Amino acid sequence: MKTRFEAAVSTLCALTMSVVLASCSLFAGEEGAVRDAVDTTMGLFKSIEDSDAADFVDQSVIESLNAYGIDANEFLGHCFKHLAWEIGDVDVSGDTGTVALSVTNVDLGAALDRAGEQFEEFASTDEAQELFDTEGEGALVKKLFSFFYELVDSGELETTTTDVTLEVFKNEDGAWEIDPDNNEFYSALYGGAEFSI
Repeated sequence: MKTRFEAAVSTLCALTMSVVLASCSLFAGEEGAVRDAVDTTMGLFKSIEDSDAADFVDQSVIESLNAYGIDANEFLGHCFKHLAWEIGDVDVSGDTGTVALSVTNVDLGAALDRAGEQFEEFASTDEAQELFDTEGEGALVKKLFSFFYELVDSGELETTTTDVTLEVFKNEDGAWEIDPDNNEFYSALYGGAEFSI
């Protein structure tokens, strides 16, 4: 009798453990899927030059840049050249969750300010006047952007790290997505700059 009881207890323990392990594995699977989704999204920003800018910014922004001969993909490629991230805690509850994310980038607002200062100095030169006379306003805008690109590429700019919390959800196809309504996230992408495009 005791042997049958011990066998039953042993079987129940094994069954309980398998259920617990299965549920842990399921949770780890969802958590892993969320991590992968966030990592993939961040990777898209990092390799944005190889993507369609229209997937990341409003068409009106692209048209404004194009009007001055500025390639949106090139601009965004410079913006995210130094982008790095670290995924922290992931909390999943059903079809929603949160992700702690540390985002590192150069402060692009500061970069634009410095580029603006350089451009102001340039604008007072004969070269600037000649450029305007021969090629027009668009050439001056390109010059401003070239100052910005040089600053970002130089490695002189300090990086800043911002911690944000992302809201995530499962879409109709069962894939995890980041809730796009998060201004703190976009500010962090641009190194804490007070703008987004």
